[in-house]
Amino acid sequence: MKKLSIFSSILMALAAFTACSTDRDENPVLTVPNSGSFELYAPGITSNTIDMDHSESMTFKANQPNYGYTAPIIYMMEFAASEDGNTWSSWQATETTNENCKAITVPIKEIAGAVTSGLIELGRAEVEFPLAASVKARVHAFLRGLEETTSTYSQEVKFNATTSFVMPPVEILKLYMVGALTNWNKTDAQKALFYPEGDDIYTYTTQFTNKANLKIWTLEDLLKENWDGAYGSKTDGCEDPSGEMVNEKAGAITAPSSEFYTFTFDKHHMTYEWKKLENQTPTEYEAMYVVGGFNEWPGDTGEEMTQVTPHNWYVKIKLTAATELKFRANHNWDVNWGYGSNKDWTPNADSFAKIGANGAGNIAVEAGTYHFYLNDITNQMLIIPDE
Repeated sequence: MKKLSIFSSILMALAAFTACSTDRDENPVLTVPNSGSFELYAPGITSNTIDMDHSESMTFKANQPNYGYTAPIIYMMEFAASEDGNTWSSWQATETTNENCKAITVPIKEIAGAVTSGLIELGRAEVEFPLAASVKARVHAFLRGLEETTSTYSQEVKFNATTSFVMPPVEILKLYMVGALTNWNKTDAQKALFYPEGDDIYTYTTQFTNKANLKIWTLEDLLKENWDGAYGSKTDGCEDPSGEMVNEKAGAITAPSSEFYTFTFDKHHMTYEWKKLENQTPTEYEAMYVVGGFNEWPGDTGEEMTQVTPHNWYVKIKLTAATELKFRANHNWDVNWGYGSNKDWTPNADSFAKIGANGAGNIAVEAGTYHFYLNDITNQMLIIPDE
């Protein structure tokens, strides 16, 4: 009996050991490593001053941060600039990412853009470039899809560089208002596009009737109806006149009152602001049309637009040939929107937003299918090729 008990105990211990081992393999514990706990190695060329006007790329190497288990890790570089080596700019992220910590290659234009942005933050002007700078570099690492909760940073390396004025490109996004005014569905939301105003600023001007609420979708999230990626406020139903934007578990932002506002989204700083219009009785138009050579410049009609939200109009048109066109209110030419002189603007994927003017020149549009948007209060026009 004693021998049997000992044997049984051994079997139980082996079973327990196996179970624990299985738990470790199948249920790993995520540990976010402290910043500075993994090392970045400076490229050999950083012992010399880097001339960014005559370089193509820089490749950095780093240790792999320990998250407690094997998982896809994304690496991207950040840079800060200084002129005296004491006062530093904030960290400026570059766009290129990599999954190999042993070869993080970044185009020199991205690094020069980050250094330029840093020097501008420190008070330098475009006319002062080219400039010499001290540069700090670090690696930003995070698990794929979990940037907000798993970010960590390497220790820093320094080098010297010279650069001309190189600003990083700012992508103009297509951001759509999904909310009470667009019936919380993607079909109506696609007709309510925010107007880009430069520097990562996007606005939408309308009457937010019944204190309408909203979130913001990118085109990708709109097409997928992905609510997890929507931009909104930290607190659902927030009525604050300004606040912080998030795009993880975001709540709907509610208009302060049922009046005309310009809602501004600053994507760079992830903030929003409501600004009530001084004129709360803008001119009302009974109809809005797109008219041009494609429909033989009709005298009183045209391709009719839909008023999606108060004073915001939309229509999708297929053009079988290149043409000239304009936006026109009602059934005559008293109020019409164009741009510059004739054919000063040919909309395309990189140039699709303009501020129109009454009586301005015809807009030249190539053959294709386009989404047309007009705000008759702000004169903002969007002509976007279909994707």
